Amino acid sequence: MDTKKSINTIGVLGGGQLGMFLCKESKKLNLKTIILSENENCSASKFCDKLFIGKFDDFDVIKNFIEKVDVVTIETENVPLKTLLFIEEKIKLKPSSKIIEIAQNRIKEKKFLNSLDGISTTEFVEINHFEDLLKAFNRFGRELLIKSSEFGYDGKNQFKINIKNISKFKNLNLNGFIAEKIVDFEKEISVISFRDYKGNIEYLPPVHNVHKDNILKSTTYPPDISLETKRKAIEYTKRITLKLNLIGILAVEMFVLKNGEVIINELAPRPHNSGHWSLDCCKINQFENLLRAISEQKVLAPKILSGGIMKNLIGKEYQKNIISKKNIKIYDYFKKTIKEKRKMGHVTYIKKL
Repeated sequence: MDTKKSINTIGVLGGGQLGMFLCKESKKLNLKTIILSENENCSASKFCDKLFIGKFDDFDVIKNFIEKVDVVTIETENVPLKTLLFIEEKIKLKPSSKIIEIAQNRIKEKKFLNSLDGISTTEFVEINHFEDLLKAFNRFGRELLIKSSEFGYDGKNQFKINIKNISKFKNLNLNGFIAEKIVDFEKEISVISFRDYKGNIEYLPPVHNVHKDNILKSTTYPPDISLETKRKAIEYTKRITLKLNLIGILAVEMFVLKNGEVIINELAPRPHNSGHWSLDCCKINQFENLLRAISEQKVLAPKILSGGIMKNLIGKEYQKNIISKKNIKIYDYFKKTIKEKRKMGHVTYIKKL
């Protein structure tokens, strides 16, 4: 439901570090931010104008939340579809529930991507039982990845299957899982697009991403890729953005294969970890452009100022003594509990182009 009401207050579903950065950037645009978080001690709590605490499926909380805002966006895809539809009936939701529904389910996402001419993903099959896993195992060369179709990120509910461990999954509930052929890729890259309500599109250009244990370890700009790979990555991102009729932000993660082919891995219609370098290396960062898009302002070219390497501080890495300097920027996510695979902050090393 869209109205002509001016947009001054942004509602954000989720209060993690992405929500925190949105709250910080909103001040530049004279916007207010109200966070709905399931965690009282969330990263955004220190920076938002108002904080609601409650479950995403608690409709009494949702009603109170949306009464205070002009538009709602997400910092996590893991919001029940019923909640998204309820919000969309009463207020602007950017991106739309249709886009979030695609992105929060790996099967729907891959089917959507493969429906676009010339765009493809790795081979996949839906699995629900161990027998399905065995068939996929033999089809994909006796080694594969399985992932839950929903509520999986940073390696959660993801497993690499081979001849040595497949028997351990015999009693695992595989309902709603997806099996993927392992990709022999050369690099992982991503592009982030922004599209406003008038249809203007801007991009953060391709970056090189390195993952460890299925968690993003580092992002580097500029990446060591060919001009043709860069062209394909931006073209595919534009086509996906337009097909989704996106208003907001979209991160497109891709694999660059050894033969130069580019295939899509995942979509994220929210700020993305691989866009954090833009906080220090661009005039307009990913959070500002998202706020511009959903508050009916024009998205702007990022205007790259420098190169950079963003490294996540994961678990106990957070405790290491990294000193902020002119060309080193450290960000604390203000999380009270250090966990082994938890992103506690990040550091960006700024490099001359």
